Amino acid sequence: MLGSVVVPTLRDNLRLLPGTPDEDGAPRWLLYDVVRNKYFAISERAVSLIRHWQPGFALESFLSFLQKKNIEIDAEELHAFVRFLVANNLVLARDQGSCAGLYQQGAGKRVGVWKWLLHNYLFIRIPLVRPDVFLGRHLSLFSFLFSPAFHFVILFLGFLGILMVIHQWDEFWSTFLYFFSFEGVLVYGVTLALVKCLHELGHAIVAKRYGCRVASMGIAFLVMFPVLYTDTTDAWRLRSRKDRLRIVSAGVWTELYIALLATFVWAVLPDGSIKSAAFFLATTSWVTSLLVNISPFLRFDGYYAFSDLIGVENLQQRAFELGRWKMRRLLWGWPDPLPEPMPRYRVRLLFAYAWATWLYRFFLFLGIALLVYHFFFKVLGIFLFVIEILWFIVMPVIRELAVWFKRRKEFRLTWRRSVFFASMFFLIVIGAFPFSVAVSLPAVVRSEQHQIIYPAESALISLSRVSHGGNVTEGEEMIVLHSPELEFHIERTRQEIAMERVKLSRQASSLDEKTEYAVTMRRLQQLERQLRGLDERKSKLSIYAPFSGGLDLLEPVHVGRWVNKEQPLISLRQELGIIVEGFVSELDVRFLSEGDKAVFIADRGDFTLGGLRLERMELSAIPSLPYPELGSDFGGHMAARQLREGRLVPEQARYKVMFDHGDLDDIKLDGRMTGIIVVEGARRSWLGYQLQQVASALIRESGF
Repeated sequence: MLGSVVVPTLRDNLRLLPGTPDEDGAPRWLLYDVVRNKYFAISERAVSLIRHWQPGFALESFLSFLQKKNIEIDAEELHAFVRFLVANNLVLARDQGSCAGLYQQGAGKRVGVWKWLLHNYLFIRIPLVRPDVFLGRHLSLFSFLFSPAFHFVILFLGFLGILMVIHQWDEFWSTFLYFFSFEGVLVYGVTLALVKCLHELGHAIVAKRYGCRVASMGIAFLVMFPVLYTDTTDAWRLRSRKDRLRIVSAGVWTELYIALLATFVWAVLPDGSIKSAAFFLATTSWVTSLLVNISPFLRFDGYYAFSDLIGVENLQQRAFELGRWKMRRLLWGWPDPLPEPMPRYRVRLLFAYAWATWLYRFFLFLGIALLVYHFFFKVLGIFLFVIEILWFIVMPVIRELAVWFKRRKEFRLTWRRSVFFASMFFLIVIGAFPFSVAVSLPAVVRSEQHQIIYPAESALISLSRVSHGGNVTEGEEMIVLHSPELEFHIERTRQEIAMERVKLSRQASSLDEKTEYAVTMRRLQQLERQLRGLDERKSKLSIYAPFSGGLDLLEPVHVGRWVNKEQPLISLRQELGIIVEGFVSELDVRFLSEGDKAVFIADRGDFTLGGLRLERMELSAIPSLPYPELGSDFGGHMAARQLREGRLVPEQARYKVMFDHGDLDDIKLDGRMTGIIVVEGARRSWLGYQLQQVASALIRESGF
């Protein structure tokens, strides 16, 4: 077999550079492809092969030659190294067979436009500039950025800025909320682009400072969203992992320094355009640095920084192998050896990282699938959504299940594994078992005909004919109010009317006044209409009973007290029957349906009402609480905030629910009472409900 294989000729434009020691301290070298700007890490053993390389020899003859040089290597290892060189195009193609192999390799990589877009629409890179020459000429201009004094000043100013922002936190937060508008989002986008340019420039400057070539800078499209990138591949030539870590983290440090400086500027400047710009820079830099760049689960800055920090290259590939090995060992007990020898602490770290990355990627790819679905028109959105789910979520699961099925005979059952699978089965059964759901909701029981009476004006009580717990007849006068301000306006309007009438009576005595006759008549008509309106308002200051019934005083009603029009005075009821109303939160709506049984329990503890059935539920949430006593400010069960106009608005969306009380119309209530209603919802399983929600979403989105 080896005799037919010839040792290929290495390319002349390859460079052999010293590399970072291996994780166990063994020396390594880098084989640098100048044309493609690629680095290949090779061992000391591979370097010894290259030193004694004999192009044109048959592989068997070359193996004998190496043995004479006291280089111990077996035939399979030598053949694998040759395959590595050929597969990565590190050799010259001088014969027809080699050229045909290269042609087939290139042809296999060529795909159609649509197929290329299908596989690459998630991430496309377009180089725009090659900044290496510019950075080499002007690197001295950026030398101050690396001085200890510069770092100290920025950190000190940032610390002061954070302290001052804490003291002005209300203003800072209100400014943050104010910019949640179209204009604010637009300015944030421009600011984000500026910050990201500085982020990438930070990578480039630090890389050039350590002698690395910055091949290109450009724009990449991540799910069709443009992001900037800097090619710092040349950082692989650095032997120090700390230096590589400095290059990788330079962008994050740049954004953090921008955030610190902008926070200080915002805290010390007066209101103006510069302070607004500082606010945008500060918030944008803080958010993108802390929430996006430092994540180690995607191949961005955080990933490479984490890789250099723990000293593990090809982090995700090696971690995923360990993650699969650990999962198969735990689930099926397969006695497979470690994919590679390494210390126990590193094994634990890598498989924990692998599982965390899988979980993170599951939700990330699911979110990207939803994003592309909503971003594109519906047909293309559905197509890309299906591709995204199948390619990134379903296919890896299917491949792993195929391995499990193929090796199913190697399964080893132990008592621990039995307990684990029994627990999983028990959880599935619990999730599928239908349980009844009891929902508690704040409620009110009140008279069937009930009305809250408010004053028509902010006024003074001049007469009161009511008492708490008393009764009134329809049309009976209950309260008379007096408004000095209204009386003043009425009197002044009457005087103005009298003056206008005097002007009209003198119209014949003056020529000038005759010309103003029409104007005076219009003014008089306006004043008379105004007086009628004021008189109508005055008539409403007397409060009459709209119907006969019992009343309760919601506020002390006595002569000489001032009241306003947002202040409820009297609760009037007609004892014909009762009405039961509840208010369910948006989270519990899904558990209720018509006909559900319920019971009312009063807050005062001496009244319960059973035999209730859910009659109907309103489709829209209530804009405000119809009964103030249900609000938390008045001791009720619902968290609510009070607006300036006096209305109570629930913090969480609430829906009004009406209950049928059957033949209990003979119950008489003294006013209304609050409490809770406990509803026995329909029996349903958690798993069935989740499947129903998924099916509902699919049916809802399937329409065109």
